[in-house]
Amino acid sequence: MPFQGDIGGGTRVRKSAFELTPIEVDKLRQAFAALRKLSVTDPADPRGWLQQANVHCWNCGGGGASVENIHGNYWFLPWHRAYLYFFEKILGKLVGDPDLALPYWDWDTRGRNVMPPPYVIPGDGSNSLFDPYRGVVAWQAMPASATSAEEMKRLLSLRDWASFMGGPAGSRRPGALEFGTHNRVHQWITDPGGRANCGVQDMGIFSTAGQDPIFFAHHANVDRLWDVWRSLGGEQRLPADAEFRQRTWTFYDENKRWVSISTDQILNNAGSLRYEYRRPSLVGRMDHGIAASHPLTGAVTPAPSKSVAQAPGAAQLLTSEPQTVSAPVLVSAELALFGAAPPSLEPTVRRLHIDGVALPPGGSTTVRVFVNLPDADERTPPSGPNYVGAFTVIPHHGSGHADVTRQDVAFELSAETEQVVPGVGAILVRLVPLAGEDMRPLGLTLEYQNVYVATE
Repeated sequence: MPFQGDIGGGTRVRKSAFELTPIEVDKLRQAFAALRKLSVTDPADPRGWLQQANVHCWNCGGGGASVENIHGNYWFLPWHRAYLYFFEKILGKLVGDPDLALPYWDWDTRGRNVMPPPYVIPGDGSNSLFDPYRGVVAWQAMPASATSAEEMKRLLSLRDWASFMGGPAGSRRPGALEFGTHNRVHQWITDPGGRANCGVQDMGIFSTAGQDPIFFAHHANVDRLWDVWRSLGGEQRLPADAEFRQRTWTFYDENKRWVSISTDQILNNAGSLRYEYRRPSLVGRMDHGIAASHPLTGAVTPAPSKSVAQAPGAAQLLTSEPQTVSAPVLVSAELALFGAAPPSLEPTVRRLHIDGVALPPGGSTTVRVFVNLPDADERTPPSGPNYVGAFTVIPHHGSGHADVTRQDVAFELSAETEQVVPGVGAILVRLVPLAGEDMRPLGLTLEYQNVYVATE
């Protein structure tokens, strides 16, 4: 049946998991306990714990080639928003509380880059929010660079949707929110040292991530940050193509009905989905350097790349040692023809591309990227004009599967970085594999195909 909008009730308020009252924590635990019990008493009920976790598995590779993967493109954010919405409604139904709201884990708020206490204390099966496959312990802090003020500023300053949300369907190009902090948090939860180079059940592998309750708090924060970024540019910060707006997905709702919902129906979360986010009581990292009046610059809907296309190159190997690559700065078609782009064709965004990134089945790692800083290593601070950003690879399945997923990573060059990247010629790109905060991973074998700067 088609989605009709969430009407007839109040607006559910999603709060930081660090700000839940004891009553709210108890109600949340009751809801997750009921969800887990349902998987035992009625395994076929589509609202049960494992059935709901498998919804994510099915849509991130578990459904095979016939099911479009919602990772690595602009479906990532709207699909997860819909998933969380239906999951939240199911939780409320199971405990008879339609106002129950999922909390969010605001790891971007100062001091909250640790697991929220309700999810780790007590750390055993008596707590329905606990998961035994996590590698982190209570009060262990994730690497500061993963959620630092500078990383949040870099993320929220991105100018167009392709940089933030990812490329169109089939582009195999994830957005900065997905391949950056989102992936890093997934990896850190199960492998905080980052030296294993392989995904670890549950959160460290996409096919099992939905089996950890923290998944939903983590993704609620990802969803919240999407709202924050959109608020800096409004509706102009969304793809305008009909494919994006009209795409539909189906989920079981709280009454076990098979419901079809479109991207267009989930964009106004307060209106059609009837939930909103309460701002953290502390000053969050996202506020540092980002004003509400942050100007929207660049094109709203990026045109296809104006630069010379790059055919897939031979696979290059990145091991545990930092590596320096000479990368061409591709000249746009307009510049090549006229020597300068006409005002109406002014280049909107320049991006550093690293195409064809892949690890062996089940592989996982983080790589920092610098430009024109050939001596950078794992101890080099992730700051300054030469630092472009970092990406984290999370496997869709464990090492027992034969899947090797290639992704095209793209970093929008900030105004600061533009000053150290010439308009023509070549640059030196430094790839620095990372484990934890300042160590090298062990036995890394990451492949990539092309590295270049393109005007888009």
